[in-house]
Amino acid sequence: MKRAKEYGIDAFALNIGTDSYTDTQLGFAYESAANNDMKVFISFDFNWWHFSQAREVGVKVRQFADHPAQLNVDGKVFVSSFCGDGVDPSAIQNAAGCEIFFAPNFHPGHGDFNHVQGALNWMAWDSNGCNKAPSAGQKVAVADGDEAYRQALDGKAYIARQYSLFFHLGCYGSIWTDLE
Repeated sequence: MKRAKEYGIDAFALNIGTDSYTDTQLGFAYESAANNDMKVFISFDFNWWHFSQAREVGVKVRQFADHPAQLNVDGKVFVSSFCGDGVDPSAIQNAAGCEIFFAPNFHPGHGDFNHVQGALNWMAWDSNGCNKAPSAGQKVAVADGDEAYRQALDGKAYIARQYSLFFHLGCYGSIWTDLE
């Protein structure tokens, strides 16, 4: 985190599933961020969470909402997701019991952009439109995806991604690497 701060990085997304060790790891990440004058935020990975778990998501948001390392935007707790089309932002807000700035990874044409403050686009690679490598006649360029989000958001906050340390394995998951 010290090196990230030196490079001008302000915050990290903590992409979480539902593993038993998640709270322990979140505690470590939040504490490290606080000790290094950084911010972090939870990004709920809906490959593990289910869109019917909006209440549980809100409870997890509340658990870390007051931590000094929590990223806030416009005085609200910043929360994101990986996927999650169909989750109810109002139910998350109610269960959190605090104001949230919800910028999920809803997909244009699938997620309801009316009840969010923004959206985060994780796609940083050209694809076939289904999160796999482009094929003949099926190519969605990164810029095309960015434009689809801008249109769906209609002036709301658009959060682009930066993946200098990210390697994607198509539908098989992701690997984060340390290049030290």
